Amino acid sequence: MFFGVTIRLLLGSDSSSFSLGRTQSPGGIKDSLSRGKSGQGGIPSVITLVYFSIITYNVQQEFQKNGFTWFTENLILCSGDRSESNAMTIGWGGIGNYLGHDRPAVTVYVAPGRYTWEFMEKHLRFTIMQFDDPQVWQYMGKHSGRDGDKAAAPGLHVAYTEHGTPYYEEANLVIECETMTAWHQTELDFRNDTPKKWYDGFEAGIHTVYVGEVIGAWKR
Repeated sequence: MFFGVTIRLLLGSDSSSFSLGRTQSPGGIKDSLSRGKSGQGGIPSVITLVYFSIITYNVQQEFQKNGFTWFTENLILCSGDRSESNAMTIGWGGIGNYLGHDRPAVTVYVAPGRYTWEFMEKHLRFTIMQFDDPQVWQYMGKHSGRDGDKAAAPGLHVAYTEHGTPYYEEANLVIECETMTAWHQTELDFRNDTPKKWYDGFEAGIHTVYVGEVIGAWKR
């Protein structure tokens, strides 16, 4: 199972001599189709295909990020199924255990005014993703799926887990969750002035809290 393909093409002069080589490393498999020099001063041509493999990731044993700051790294939340999906940038959340010491869980917050909220309410599972390219989360945070395909514009490709949960192939970390509980907060739930002040004038509405059990995780 492969995560993506990078192609490098160097054009040179014509030749009838080709060779195919394969090397493997922890980062994946690399195939090289090489064409030798043709004539004096010829330039060899090389086509390199690099396949990045998906590695299963045990969040309880291998997650080394600071849980208090990880969600400030501009993560992407995606919800849906094989027929529909939408994603958004998230900046709040929590990671830990819930309903058992051996049950890893992720908490995310989505306001009712966000298009992704409709998908979170309708579908049981969601994914959280991290990207190297800052343009991905910048675009996702500034555009709404109501206006078009948010994945297509930044060049993302939708893929699906074995449960049919959507994610993007370009992500370097994917955590798949199944919602255990959803808490639709109201002003009656506020215990001090912090949420009262924060939500004053916030047009997207009071965030719904989703606690998801981690059912799968992968990284490059």
